Amino acid sequence: MGRRGSIMRRAVGMNLEPRLVVVDAVEWAESYPVGHPLRNVGEWFVRYVREVPGIGTQVVAATDNVLAAVREPGVAGVILSGSPRDAWAVDPVNDRLAEMIRECERRRIPFLGVCYGHQLLGRVLGAEVGREPAGLELGNAVVTLTEAGQRSALFAGLPKELEVLQSHQDAVLTLPAGAELLAEGNHTRVQAMRFGEWLWGVQFHPEQDPDILRFIWEPRRETWRDRCRFDLDQRLAELRPTPVAPQVLRNFANMCRRTAR
Repeated sequence: MGRRGSIMRRAVGMNLEPRLVVVDAVEWAESYPVGHPLRNVGEWFVRYVREVPGIGTQVVAATDNVLAAVREPGVAGVILSGSPRDAWAVDPVNDRLAEMIRECERRRIPFLGVCYGHQLLGRVLGAEVGREPAGLELGNAVVTLTEAGQRSALFAGLPKELEVLQSHQDAVLTLPAGAELLAEGNHTRVQAMRFGEWLWGVQFHPEQDPDILRFIWEPRRETWRDRCRFDLDQRLAELRPTPVAPQVLRNFANMCRRTAR
C-alpha cells in the first residue's frame, strides 16, 4: 500500500477483468488527519464504480508513474480526480498528467477528468484555463445539460437539470476548439465537455457528498471566510446530498466496460 492507501494491482496477462484506473491528484496538508476514512480519495470514486459489474478498479497517486499504469494490459478507462493544484501552473506533475491524457487518446482509452482533471484536459486541448472571474464556486448548484449532453452516454438516465456539488476557484474559461459542450452552469459555464471519442471532463464533483466536502473545507474556513463572496459557514452548513450526480461515474464505468478490448 502507498501512503494514500492506493490499490496498486499489476495486470498480468490479457484475461484479467478490465479495470478503471483512478488517479488520485490530491495533496493533503498536515491539518488533515492521516488515516481518517474521508481522506481516501480513491474510495470516493471506487464506491460507485464497484456497483458496475464486469469492471475492476486500480488507484494510483498522481506522483507515481501514471504513464506506466495506463500502459498496462487491461486498462479500460482512466479518471483523474480533483486537486488543490492549479491546472494552469508550470508544474512537473501537471506535465506528466498532461502526457497521460495524450496517451489515453493515443491508445483509445476513455478518460474522465473531474474538476482539476477537467481543467487539465482543457489545458491539453488548448483552452484558456485560469481563475474563475466569478470567484469560488462552492456547494450545491444546478447544471443544465445541452442537447449534446442529453444525448451523451455520460449523462444517460439523468435529468436535463442536474443538482451537483461544486468546489473550485479555477475553471475552463473557453471551450476548447473541436470540443462539445455537454453541460453548463450559471457561475462557471463549461461544466462538462467531450473531445472526440475518448476524452470527457466535468467541472463538478460527482464523487463527493456533504460529509466529504465539509471534511475538505473545515481546515480552510479561517483562511477563506473573508475571501468568499458568500457566507462560507452557512454554505457548508446547508450542503445537501446529490444522489443523482454519481450516476455520471457509473455511466462512465459502463462506457469503459463496453469499449474494453
